[in-house]
Amino acid sequence: MNKVSIILPLYRQSKQVNKLIEIYSLIRQRHKSVNEIIFVVNNGDETTHRAIKKIQDDFFKVLFVSDGGWGKGIKEGVNHANGNWILYTNSARTHFDDLNRFLNESKFVSNQLYKACRKSRGMLRKMISKIMELEFAFFSGIHQTDINGTPKLLEKELFQNLDLIEDNVFIDSELTLKVRSRGLFFQDIPFYNYQRLEGKSTTSSKMIFSFMIRLPKKVRLWKSQI
Repeated sequence: MNKVSIILPLYRQSKQVNKLIEIYSLIRQRHKSVNEIIFVVNNGDETTHRAIKKIQDDFFKVLFVSDGGWGKGIKEGVNHANGNWILYTNSARTHFDDLNRFLNESKFVSNQLYKACRKSRGMLRKMISKIMELEFAFFSGIHQTDINGTPKLLEKELFQNLDLIEDNVFIDSELTLKVRSRGLFFQDIPFYNYQRLEGKSTTSSKMIFSFMIRLPKKVRLWKSQI
């Protein structure tokens, strides 16, 4: 039987803890293949860490990363995962109904990757995502829709064999390039509810602009490693 480790990077989400426990307790009940939830508190966020470590047990596990961002949180979670499949997702925007359906529709075929294709974002976010897709395709030669879409589900061994180097928001683009360069593909599964559970987005226009400026150099680096 496949065992799935769900990895949830957290940052400034202390007020979402109760909702997260509710969602992933239901996932635990519905999906016996899910053997652990790994919360990874990123970038030295002690407030969230204090809130989430109170519920730590053999199923809900908590890691603390003193520095680094989204990518480092994912990699730390994978390093501690016991499952042979890993699923990581944006915990601030993942709701039970869509995640439940995502797991039901994923077939767990070896060397197949499963990814959310977000359907409910606002027009501005869709436009930014499309521009980033086109930029990625231009410099990498690879077209992939909704590169940053999560959840993503893949075998732990495959993830580790990709030798990902990014510790930040670039990890999804790096993963996409290295996966597609191996001749593997993502199966897109629609995700309809992508509203934040609570609070405001931590993504700024400055972050988006910086990402787009730095992407060409990053793509050249990743391609040199293949």
